Amino acid sequence: MQRFLLFWLLLFAFPSLGHTSEEQAEVALLRQLATQPADTSRVRQLASLCHILHDSAPTRAIPYGEQAVRLARRLNDAQGLLRSLLVLSSSYANISDGPHALHLQREALILARRLHDNNGIVRSYTGMGGVHHERNDTTAALLNYQRALDLVYRPGVHVRTQLMLFGNMGNLYFYLRKHQDGLLYTRRALQLARRIGDVAGESLYLADLGSYYLQMNQLGTAEGLLRQALALVAPLHRPRFEAGHLELLATVLYLKGNLREAETLTLQAMRLARQINYGERVLDAYSLLTDIYARQRKYEEAFRWQHMFRNLNDSLNNRTRLQVLTALQARYESAEKENQIRLLTERSYTAQLRNRELWTAVTLLLVGLGGMALLYGQLRRSRAALAENNAALQEATLELRQLAASKDRLYSIVAHDLRGPVTSFAGVTELIDFYLQRGDEEGLRRLPDIVRQAAQNLNSLLDNLLNWAVTQTGELAFQPERLPVAELFTELANLYSTSAQAKQITLQVDYAPNLTIWADPHMTRTILRNLISNALKFTPVAGSIVLKAEALPKGVVRLSVTDTGLGMPPQQIASLLDADGPLMPTYGPRSGTGLGLMLCRAFTQRQGGMLHIESTEGQGTTISVTLPNAQR
Repeated sequence: MQRFLLFWLLLFAFPSLGHTSEEQAEVALLRQLATQPADTSRVRQLASLCHILHDSAPTRAIPYGEQAVRLARRLNDAQGLLRSLLVLSSSYANISDGPHALHLQREALILARRLHDNNGIVRSYTGMGGVHHERNDTTAALLNYQRALDLVYRPGVHVRTQLMLFGNMGNLYFYLRKHQDGLLYTRRALQLARRIGDVAGESLYLADLGSYYLQMNQLGTAEGLLRQALALVAPLHRPRFEAGHLELLATVLYLKGNLREAETLTLQAMRLARQINYGERVLDAYSLLTDIYARQRKYEEAFRWQHMFRNLNDSLNNRTRLQVLTALQARYESAEKENQIRLLTERSYTAQLRNRELWTAVTLLLVGLGGMALLYGQLRRSRAALAENNAALQEATLELRQLAASKDRLYSIVAHDLRGPVTSFAGVTELIDFYLQRGDEEGLRRLPDIVRQAAQNLNSLLDNLLNWAVTQTGELAFQPERLPVAELFTELANLYSTSAQAKQITLQVDYAPNLTIWADPHMTRTILRNLISNALKFTPVAGSIVLKAEALPKGVVRLSVTDTGLGMPPQQIASLLDADGPLMPTYGPRSGTGLGLMLCRAFTQRQGGMLHIESTEGQGTTISVTLPNAQR
């Protein structure tokens, strides 16, 4: 077993405080804010509150950061605005809102350049690199880190900013398996932490080195480094750091066969993580305890921890999705208000301009005939300016309508498609009462399958909804690579074989040997998962589904999913293929908002392919996509 817990992605300028220290600092700052007037000191207090909470409670941190940014803009406090933008971007990054975090960091970079603030410039580049690394865009991450590295030794760059950059670069190079570079920057960060007396940072980078030697299977070296890291962090009362170190050391001991100490350390890490409500570390502890008890052949204990792992994992995933959806909705509403304000401002400016022109015209008329020519020229220029303003207003109106359309689509999807799974959950309680009253044990045993299917449907819908939201932001990353069809089809067949067997549906695959496509793995898997899920949903018992791939002329490969389901009428097919049409519910043999198919179409077009539907009512449906052939 290999467990590489490289979770130390330092997106922020300073290490987090301990949980108790955070609460004390928050209470003290809130007490100061109660009497602090709206001046530059209040900007810094709000930014400090945002920084304290950005890691442990990012959704609580964001309102303080937004207040700090607004007040700094109103006061023309450039330095306060720079700090507020940087800490606010960190909070948005922690709720997985990468696009908005990058927007704030770019604004901070422009401001830092204007102020000739080398520290702000390096922090902005480092923050952008961290967000790109989290989104798996390693090329952009490395580019931003290199830009920061070019400036890191200039006057004014803080030592802790250098520490943050070196630590991030070490993590990125380890992730890219460039181990020598990773060791170089991690050791540089370790030396810097020791030089400035940053014990927490020293502990952190010792743990990073330990995780590297864990990857290299040099377990003795990894154990020694991690025990040093624990010895340093234990007196500091930093449960967040200590829990991570304990889990890494427990992993090493597990691999060395020292199961008793591994169990003890994992339980200790879990207790620390629970004290500070650190869900991700609790989740890792559940997983590690499952492996430890399974290896000890304590299968009941292992099953209990695995069950707790699944429940917590679902809870954390749902919390992340809810945070992203909340941020998206807030952004839509904010954009609407900003556009309305801009429209009103432009209209007011146009009215003032026209009034000034009229007074000028009256004055010129009183001057006499000699001013007539000048008046004529002025009127012509005024008409041109008015035309430009009208064009700007039309453009702003179009943007506002597009934002409203996106919001309406989001509400339509949530209102229509979420209703089914949620209703299924509500109906389970009625079924339980019904079966209990009748004493129907067989019915009760069927309930877990019903709940599991409803949960799978809800999870699939939320995944599609998040993918669609990413396409609406314009930040859709396209990373094509050579993708063997055999591996792709085998993976999908294994994934859906259980669902197909449950409905007595035959799932077949048909592809030519050595067939390879040039495509983005995430987008392609999303396309095929949606098509197969729809086919399973609308194919009756004892039906069949065929997953087929064939090479076509002109260097393309056609991937198709054929079912023996109910089929669709022509008008429903036309509605699903209408790229400009509204995303409204369709009704018929295959009903729904069509979100999954719209996502398939968007991902296919992003990869330079096309989506086609062939269907006959009562006989079945074939949906195919064409993608570039990697062997052309």
